[in-house]
Amino acid sequence: MDIQKRIKRLDDEHIAFRKKVSEYEWDYQDMRREAKNVSEQMSEWILSFCRNSPDTVPSFELSQIEENREIFERKIQHYEERLNKTYHEENRIYNKKLEELEKEKKNS
Repeated sequence: MDIQKRIKRLDDEHIAFRKKVSEYEWDYQDMRREAKNVSEQMSEWILSFCRNSPDTVPSFELSQIEENREIFERKIQHYEERLNKTYHEENRIYNKKLEELEKEKKNS
């Protein structure tokens, strides 16, 4: 296969990879948005409960919400790190292969 076709195939594979990872990013953004909405709804429910029952302090519920939010944030951070690592690794491999093909093209 000639070098131009190999470069084109490499570019196509790189674009396909980036598209797939972009889909993961969209899922990630949806997940963050949904978690924020659920957290806000739970806070509103607790505030409503407090207004309707002023003698009760829902400290357990509040601490549980905070704990769940912290767990979720750690999971999100881990996901972000994996996503960035995957992007960087793919770009490194792509650039290395492209450089090799360009050198091969120059030498022929």
